[in-house]
Formats: sequence, C-alpha cells, structure tokens
Amino acid sequence: MARIEETQKAGIRAYPLCTPNRLTQSFTMKNCQVFRGSPTWHPLLLAADDEKLAAYGDPEIRQKLHEEVVLHRVAVPAAGYSRDWYDHMWVEEPVLEKNRALTSKTIRQIAEEKGKRVIGAFLDLAVEERRETRFMQAENNTDDAAMAKILTHPGAIVGLSDGGAHVQFHGGYGYSTRLLSEWVREKGVMTLEEAVRRLTFDSASLFGIYDRGLLRPGMAADIVVFDPETVRPLPEEIVHDFPAAGWRMKEGAAGIAATIVNGEVLLEDGKHTGTLPGRVLRNSSYRANGHTPRPPVA
Repeated sequence: MARIEETQKAGIRAYPLCTPNRLTQSFTMKNCQVFRGSPTWHPLLLAADDEKLAAYGDPEIRQKLHEEVVLHRVAVPAAGYSRDWYDHMWVEEPVLEKNRALTSKTIRQIAEEKGKRVIGAFLDLAVEERRETRFMQAENNTDDAAMAKILTHPGAIVGLSDGGAHVQFHGGYGYSTRLLSEWVREKGVMTLEEAVRRLTFDSASLFGIYDRGLLRPGMAADIVVFDPETVRPLPEEIVHDFPAAGWRMKEGAAGIAATIVNGEVLLEDGKHTGTLPGRVLRNSSYRANGHTPRPPVA
C-alpha cells in the first residue's frame, strides 16, 4: 500500500487489485504445482507416473526433499509454497475409508500423530492412495486485520485476475459474494453500499467502460438482484464439462435471485434461462482510437 501511495503521488495511475478470498488451491499429487522450483521435486512433477511412485518411496529422495522444502537448506526460486507450508496444507478428501479420520488435518498434525517427519507422512499417504488424495493448500490472505486494511484502501480495486489459468485448482470468482457476505455482513469492514460501488462503478470507471456500473437511464441493464442477508459463495465443486470430460472447479452462489445481462435475464434462482445476451466489452479508449465494435454473433 505504501508503494502504491508513493506511485500515485508521482502522478502515475496505479491501482492495487485485491481479492477478499483466502487464496486456496485443491490438488492431488497427480496435478500438483505446489513444489515447482524445488531442484529435486520439480523434475518429479514432470516424470511418468510409475517414476513418481518409485521416487516418493525412495529414502534418499525423501531426505533430499526434507532438506529442500522442510529445512530449506537449498534456495528455491519462484517456490509455490511458504516456509511452513505443512501448517497451511491439509487433507481435503482421502480416498481410502481407513484414512477418513485424516480429513481436515494439516500435514504437520498428521506427521505428529504418526510420529513421522513431514515428508514421510505426506508421501506415505500420497503413495498409499496412488496419488489420488485430495489436498487443500491455503497460504495467502490469512491475516484478517491486514485483509481489512487492504480491502478498504481508497485506491484498491476489488477483483480477480487469473484468466482461468488454474481452473483445476480453484475457482476464485466467488470474490464478489464473499465480499458481500463475509466482509460486509459478518465482519462489517465496509458498508453494503460501498461494497456494491467497489464491485460495479469503481471497476467500470477505472477500465473506461462508461455505460456500465450505475443503475441509470441510458446505461446497459447489467443487474444482479441479491438478498444481502443470505448472499454468499457456495463450496467449490468439481464438474466435468470441458472437452474430453476435462474437469474444473466450480463455485456457485446462494442468495442471488437473478442476473440480468443487457436487459435479459441470464440466471434466475441459479438456473440458466437459455439466453446468451453477453458481448465482449470495449472501453472508451478502444472506441476513441477508431475501432468499432463488431456486430453480435449468434
């Protein structure tokens, strides 16, 4: 925030993008990206399945991993984990019935209960369940006091910038309903009116999309009708709706009666109406440079 304020004082338009979400990712050791960058672990993440299983059971490799990602005796560039990652990673869904008791326990807790080192406890479970154990990792945005300061910073823009790059690990687009539920209704860090403005007018204005962001005659009728007492994000779920039955994380919402796009009801009580009124948005700069929007394509 100090850097942003310094930059703005220099006359540079700079706006920090922040999310009210606690950044988490759901993964298995079949699609894990967490330990990329580790000299020993990184190549294993790219290896064939049988090579992975053999390596994860190798005492020599386990010792190297222990030194790299637990003792941190090796510098790891662009690591996807914190120094105490085992306190922020837990079992979300075990495969075997006998391991159900491990659900919601952190890797450190499991290691302490079993009298093992962190790497041993983690890899024993991954190997036993053929790398299909579902883990959850949460490292960012875990400090509520800091989050409140960031979200209420006058220059901050509430949103998300990911472009769907991690759809197998987390959704994240529930940031709007999380802002309205957790940070407005439950924690009271800002008023409902301020939160709505941040989610609508502030973003539209910043990006030069001047026909949206307000309920006013002549503006585009993009409207969300919600109940401030019940609106909230729903738990993420896995859906297989990509080509070749590929899967992604889906994050639904409760407390939203209708979503209206360009004056047409797109979603009503969580169900799609079959209409497709959305179009690519072009901002004022695009238009000012002589570009004209392409006609709608059915």
